Amino acid sequence: MWLRTSARIGVLIACAGIPLAASAQQECATCHEETARAFLGTSHGRTFIHDKARAGNCTSCHTGAAAHAESGGEAKVLNPRHGSAEDANGACLTCHDQNRAQAHWRGSPHEAAGVRCASCHSVHGDARAAPSGLNRIGAASARCLACHTSHKAQLNQRSHHPVAEGQLECASCHDPHGSSGEKLIRAASVNDMCYSCHQEKRGPFLWEHSPVREDCLTCHKAHGSNQPSLLVSRTTQLCQSCHQQGRHQTLAGLPASVWNTNKQCVNCHSQIHGTNHPSGPLFQR
Repeated sequence: MWLRTSARIGVLIACAGIPLAASAQQECATCHEETARAFLGTSHGRTFIHDKARAGNCTSCHTGAAAHAESGGEAKVLNPRHGSAEDANGACLTCHDQNRAQAHWRGSPHEAAGVRCASCHSVHGDARAAPSGLNRIGAASARCLACHTSHKAQLNQRSHHPVAEGQLECASCHDPHGSSGEKLIRAASVNDMCYSCHQEKRGPFLWEHSPVREDCLTCHKAHGSNQPSLLVSRTTQLCQSCHQQGRHQTLAGLPASVWNTNKQCVNCHSQIHGTNHPSGPLFQR
């Protein structure tokens, strides 16, 4: 059962073994009782209590907290949700800068855009926070899509990766803290990321389709499309964007023509990603 008074919260923290100025914790809890209570159940709160090597208190993250308390709230204190993103994130990186998960944060697109750690993480915990980890605000993908609204629309198109269904999340492919790959992907290249699930498309093949080897995104949209199989356009239009040599691919033909119905070009060229068949240079077998 939660202790209900700020004084008892301060006593609990002081007696739990935090070596750094427990009185500072108690003094903060005098005004911020609800925040102090919620903080005890977070990963940070448990670490400060049980891990002597990483013990700390409010002043560990909130620069100026002591002066703020002494002035009765007049002096400003660092709030990681506001002010300079560099200062706000600096408070987090004091401890997390050497973590493997944040190894690529420096120079990442999110850092360059001025995104704060507290924009995605609820350090003190709240009713919407996950019960473990660093208490993400709501579902992880929902947090991403709050800013990346165009991708939210794509993920609701007819053909899409199953993020809305809960089978994947944005972080399945992207590392929000940064990566060595483009677009924050968790692989050296787009193709390597795709092959992590679609191994059957990897090859090597006896007969290889060069756009497939170069970039999966030549033909597919990563987040969603109104065309089957995440294609960027209808099959005939997509194939003709490269194959314009004047043969049957560029002719409208009769309505019942095999290259105008069902899977169109892929009706005949069914092994379009590549094939090991000796007679398969046209990807027909």
